[in-house]
Amino acid sequence: MIIDMLAHIGVKKGEDYHVESLIEIMDQSGVDKCMICSQLETVNNEYIYESVQKFPDRTFGFAVVNPWDINGEEQLEKCFRDYHFYGLKMNAIRFGYSADRYSLLAPYFELCRAYGKCVVVHGQSDMFSIPDKWAQMARSFPDVPVVLYHMGVPLMYERAMELAKEIPNFYLSTAGAYVPVIQMAYEKVGPEKILFSSDAPFCDQIQEMDKIRYVTRNEEHLELMLGKNSARIMNMDDK
Repeated sequence: MIIDMLAHIGVKKGEDYHVESLIEIMDQSGVDKCMICSQLETVNNEYIYESVQKFPDRTFGFAVVNPWDINGEEQLEKCFRDYHFYGLKMNAIRFGYSADRYSLLAPYFELCRAYGKCVVVHGQSDMFSIPDKWAQMARSFPDVPVVLYHMGVPLMYERAMELAKEIPNFYLSTAGAYVPVIQMAYEKVGPEKILFSSDAPFCDQIQEMDKIRYVTRNEEHLELMLGKNSARIMNMDDK
């Protein structure tokens, strides 16, 4: 099974991307299931829930919450308890916080731990969301899987790999990463810690898969990176 670990759907300024459009792309690319989350600029977790209800065999939801919101914890718990989302998507740049601000983020990580969910995060080399900052949260919550999108590109991918190799619950995801970076991660960290994600509609789903297939022809390793690792950390095999 091929699982894409990142697609943003919904309406934001300059973008109107509905779940039906994503399903068409998935049909063309051969992706079986896709994580969907709200556009960060106009959070609408209800639309994600409705979309999963329309396509329960093709999509699964992740919550987006502004951690500064007074009722942010209530929003997230509703997404887990009532919507049965699989995890939380975080982006320190969009919502203006440092990724290691423990006092702000700990309540959300606590909820993820309580509900057995994972956290997926924007992690390039931006000052407030460098890999080390997210890794600090992963260390503080060792039973919460933390998935770093973009592998720390363009300037901190080597550090991201060191952290993924060192921290058991810290993973790398391929969205927007360059082929040489994915190759290096495959060789240094191993296929067990790499997850496929496309960042649709901003990146091409087929092209993002082709990057991984270029790195190796080992079928067992491809199965891990293109789906099995994602299913494992989200406990999909148990559902």
